[in-house]
Amino acid sequence: MPTLNKLKKMKKFYGSFIAILLILVVVVGNITFTHAFNTPQAFGSPGNCPNWSPSTLTFLGTAENRNSKVWFTGTSGILTQIFYPAVDTPATVDWQFLIGDTAKTWVDEEKQDTTSEVLLNNPHSLAWEISNTAKNQQYKIHKTIFTDPNRNTLIQQVTFTALRGTVGDFNLYTLYHPAISNQGRNTTGYHRQNFLFATNEKTAHTSALTSSLPFTKKSSGFVAKSDGWQDLKATSDFKMDWTFEKASNGNIAQMAMLDLSAYAKQKSITFNLVLGLGESAKEAEKNASKTLKEDLKKVLTTYNQEWENYTNRLNNFGGTADEQYYVAAMTLKASQDKDSGAMVAGLGNPWGNSNGGICTALGVTNSGGYHLIWPRDLYKFASALMVAGDKETANFALDWLLKKGQQNDGHFTQNAWVDGTPYWNGVQMDETAFPIILAWKLGRNDAETYRKNIQPAADYIIKYGPVTSQERWEENGGYSPATIAAEIAGLVCAADIAKTNGDFESQERYLKTADFWQSKVEDWTFTTSGSLGNGRYFERIDGNGNPNDGEVLLIKNGGGFYDERLIVDMSFLELVRHGVKRWDNPAILASLEVVDSTIKQTIPGKGEGWFRYNHDGYGERENGDDYTGAGVGRLWPIFTGERGHFEVARGGKADSYLATMRGFANESLMIPEQVGDLNSPAGFVPGTPTKSMTPLNWSMGEYITLFASNYLGRVSDMPVVVFERYGGIFEPQMNADKRR
Repeated sequence: MPTLNKLKKMKKFYGSFIAILLILVVVVGNITFTHAFNTPQAFGSPGNCPNWSPSTLTFLGTAENRNSKVWFTGTSGILTQIFYPAVDTPATVDWQFLIGDTAKTWVDEEKQDTTSEVLLNNPHSLAWEISNTAKNQQYKIHKTIFTDPNRNTLIQQVTFTALRGTVGDFNLYTLYHPAISNQGRNTTGYHRQNFLFATNEKTAHTSALTSSLPFTKKSSGFVAKSDGWQDLKATSDFKMDWTFEKASNGNIAQMAMLDLSAYAKQKSITFNLVLGLGESAKEAEKNASKTLKEDLKKVLTTYNQEWENYTNRLNNFGGTADEQYYVAAMTLKASQDKDSGAMVAGLGNPWGNSNGGICTALGVTNSGGYHLIWPRDLYKFASALMVAGDKETANFALDWLLKKGQQNDGHFTQNAWVDGTPYWNGVQMDETAFPIILAWKLGRNDAETYRKNIQPAADYIIKYGPVTSQERWEENGGYSPATIAAEIAGLVCAADIAKTNGDFESQERYLKTADFWQSKVEDWTFTTSGSLGNGRYFERIDGNGNPNDGEVLLIKNGGGFYDERLIVDMSFLELVRHGVKRWDNPAILASLEVVDSTIKQTIPGKGEGWFRYNHDGYGERENGDDYTGAGVGRLWPIFTGERGHFEVARGGKADSYLATMRGFANESLMIPEQVGDLNSPAGFVPGTPTKSMTPLNWSMGEYITLFASNYLGRVSDMPVVVFERYGGIFEPQMNADKRR
């Protein structure tokens, strides 16, 4: 047993030892803490799992020419996804300002803390004027946004105005969130001189951000860990403490503080921000530097003039073409890849702010969105631009379909990247028929195109049709009225091309099959024992070609299980649209009554809208949360357009349908995929865009085509050869102009 004296000595020794340890812990901790915020490399690698930006776009653009391969989008007053070097390749998530006072008592985030107004710089160009006024009434930011037609650069001409005090009372920061090469977790950021560089080390693609004002401080950090927002906002000291030289291979954001000192006593300051992009840091820096040295007023004039030249070549339909028509046409033109001709479904990701994919050690696995190419959508866009007078863009789009979209067995891929790599691998028979129809419309009936593309596609349709693995909503297989309409039209067009090439055997085979399917479509898809309306109507889809057996249909996206006779949509109107059935077909007229009573809503102050089908699950959840695989489908403006085309087909006018589509657009004339309905949750105004995709290019194209159809008094995108074979849509069209 130790003596009392020894115990006292031991206590004194261990007490001193523990005290020394505590001192060391504090010292080392302080060293570590200090080191974490002063090392060249940012902490927190690789950053949070990335998401994309919202897809509720209020502006978008690119140079009209094929030289500049930069596309931009924006919402909430800020730039969101910028695409480079192809239309399917986002290079950013967003780019905005942070604003604070020099007393360091607050910091605002531009997209959250300002009220935005968006206007076109020129009604016939895709340059934009963005005015963001602080909710606290302290400042205003005005931006003119466009690209350099001669280089891969994006320009923001910025005027910052102090609404209270002077410029010297504010600190201004640019906060840039890159995601180079469509990979949200594989970007490396660093700075040199007055540039912020972001590069994907695998592809070497790089962005270089610079300013006409000096950057006083610069930093690259990992998102939600060591980025500039965390520095200014999360630490609550409202000042820029972190100046990390590098953030490697992660989800990064870059921030620079702008030097306002020379303008401290002024009420406002105007300066330029330029983002250069290139296949290397050297190229990106060179592009940004050269653009920054240009007279940017002249650059904007050139940008606008090129778009004006384009719109001046479009049909104006006797001077009646409206602003919505021109914005829609420019949007479709801007959605085409500059090198390949591919046209994407939309420049964004539906519900992008909650949709970034699954994080792995290699980055983000779900990199797809609507910036992919669907042959069906591409057909709709190309046909719309054709009726608008732009055959060049349509031909360029068909080039992509024939070179990149078609598979060895003759069918066309469900959707794909610009380089032709399939994204999903479903087989949708209408997507094999539409390229044939487009080729016929464009007169692409040469021997090589027929042999390599048209004949294999038509043979595939005969071999595997009329059933489809997926109909146009990409969810169910079986007998679909819309798909069968496209298949029949495709075969009739293929027969005409076969005839041109002297292949009379194939011509006869294609026509014989088309005629048989045309006679059987009601037998396969029109129920006479339904429980809706009078019990006689086209189903959305039938699994086995027996529309009266009550087969159970699984509605995807959490919709549930239903007797297939209970599910209807307006896809049967494609039979009329493509010239396969007359408008006064009894089955068509009977079905109209049922869909109107089942899936139509009239939105006060807007007009009539339709759901895709009853019990649709593709939309926000019942409580308004973002769609995550299950939800509630809302109203789609394209159906207002499709119904308008039916009115034209039976000799009527579509004025009210055009007005409704305009009413469904947002303040910058972007027509969305979906709008709120009368049952939408709080926060979703009926008849205004939901958070799915705005604009949806299909919606924009439908407006163009309906506008033309309404003016011409005929369905403007109908393949005439189909109309001629099956008796036409309505008698006045018998003498219609047969121009393709």
